[in-house]
Amino acid sequence: MKQPLWLAIWIIAIEAIIVTVLVPGDWTARVIEQESELLEMRLGAEEHRWVHDRARAWFNSSLIDSGVYQAALNHIVPTDEQKARSVGMEKMGTPWFDWAESRLQAMANAYYHILARIALLLSWAPYFLILFIPAAFDGITTWRIKRTNFAYVSPLIHQYSVHGIVYVIIGLVALFLAPIVLDPMLIPAAIMITCVMAGLMIGNLQKRM
Repeated sequence: MKQPLWLAIWIIAIEAIIVTVLVPGDWTARVIEQESELLEMRLGAEEHRWVHDRARAWFNSSLIDSGVYQAALNHIVPTDEQKARSVGMEKMGTPWFDWAESRLQAMANAYYHILARIALLLSWAPYFLILFIPAAFDGITTWRIKRTNFAYVSPLIHQYSVHGIVYVIIGLVALFLAPIVLDPMLIPAAIMITCVMAGLMIGNLQKRM
């Protein structure tokens, strides 16, 4: 599992650099708006409202109300009072400060975007249980039958299923961090694939006497 872990770390690091340095300040805001419209079209106004209300509450409590955003802004951009005290140097560094503020805003937008996707994922949690429980039960039943009739247990299927689940999770993490428009139906598709592979993984566990 070391290779998938390093893959996830590299993906997160690269996407963080892209968002921090390369993505235009208003790009993520436009992506959020387009994805929000797609969410409402796919799942309805009520689901759309629940997802964004939950994401907004998390965003405000963790970043705005806590003072983290303002503290970060004050750390990199001088206040009007600080500029006024710098007689003769009020305009010095203005392009840098404007760029730094736009980068901070881009990161804040990306953070909200991730929270909205996490909220959407949570809204599908009950459906995950509905699919996972039968898949796990089928896998356990198949495994028990193979123990009694000495049927072949495939370590290859078991290994591929484990790796498949890991890569689906890594793929979701990568997509959640990506500043691109995602179809909300991607999440139930990933849930279905994960549940099927979980059933195959359980059904092909190594037999123990």
